[in-house]
Amino acid sequence: MTTHDESQGGRNNARPLAELHALGIMKKMPAALQLDSTEPVNLPAVEAPSLDGLSVAQVAPAALTEEELVERFDALRRKHADIRERQPGEDVAADDDVLLDVLGFANNRLMPFSARENWWTRVAADPVLPGFFEALAGAKVGQSFSIELTLPERYPVESLRGQPARFLLEVKAAREVKVLDDDSPELLARLGTASLTDVMRKLGDELAQERLAEADRLTQERVMDALVERTPVEVSWALVDEELRRRWAETERPILLRKDFQQDELQEALDGWLQDPLSRTDAAYRITLALALRAIAQRDGIQPDRAATDAMLEDLANFTGVSRQELGVAVKEDEALARRLYEMALRFSTIDHVMKQVTLTPATA
Repeated sequence: MTTHDESQGGRNNARPLAELHALGIMKKMPAALQLDSTEPVNLPAVEAPSLDGLSVAQVAPAALTEEELVERFDALRRKHADIRERQPGEDVAADDDVLLDVLGFANNRLMPFSARENWWTRVAADPVLPGFFEALAGAKVGQSFSIELTLPERYPVESLRGQPARFLLEVKAAREVKVLDDDSPELLARLGTASLTDVMRKLGDELAQERLAEADRLTQERVMDALVERTPVEVSWALVDEELRRRWAETERPILLRKDFQQDELQEALDGWLQDPLSRTDAAYRITLALALRAIAQRDGIQPDRAATDAMLEDLANFTGVSRQELGVAVKEDEALARRLYEMALRFSTIDHVMKQVTLTPATA
């Protein structure tokens, strides 16, 4: 279920931190190439794609808009708002922050990617799922209830667009959020400035830097697309199944187990992932890219750079909230984690190697 949440703003890290999730697993790094398998996984032989003559047009940074600047300022006001925890049994109100567990069902089956647990989100309309957040207003803290609606034509899972759906929710907590007025002296004091103009200028600079980082990321994606095009390999259905199965086991299965799903219900949930065409296409792409990068690393003798590895671990520590020291101890004690982090570092080093070889042509208007 792709919707808004309490995190706001763009990506502002030039390194691939934006590709990490959960405990540092990369979204675009296939699980089939990360984890030990309970079943044999036969990876196809891949010849490293040539980097000769590789040329890609750079992506130009998107122009800033006044609307985006206002949205960023509103998010900053919200961050420095007065917060009151709502008590059990108290009504949730529009514009509150709520902590939810969510399960979505369509055609009497769990919807792929709909399971969310301990999800902080804002009670505000979202065009991706119209009617969902509006229905939260008036619910009580601690209440479990359901929402019925028709999934919109822009719903991320194409096969479910226009279908009736039922969401089971538990409101675990809520916060009343009272933002201060734009010109409030108290707001300026909390922001550590005496001028609203200075605040807007700083936000504009931050957005501009994020636009540059986003353009770099999209340019890198174009280069990765070119590598995939240069890598003739047939990814079997079985390998795609294994990739999706492991990704489901890492993300959705633990939630469903805690919700007491039975074996047949778990299988239905997994089948939803396995049968989603877009997920299969994405998994095949990620597997091909991972195989291409691994082959390039072997051909060109790429090894993770120590400084880059340390920087990645620092980013990972910041991202997960685990201290750098604790992360170091965990890596020493957990061979599987150490191997996963090594693969991540090797991937980043190989991408850096590729980006140094490619010819980037200027962005066109």
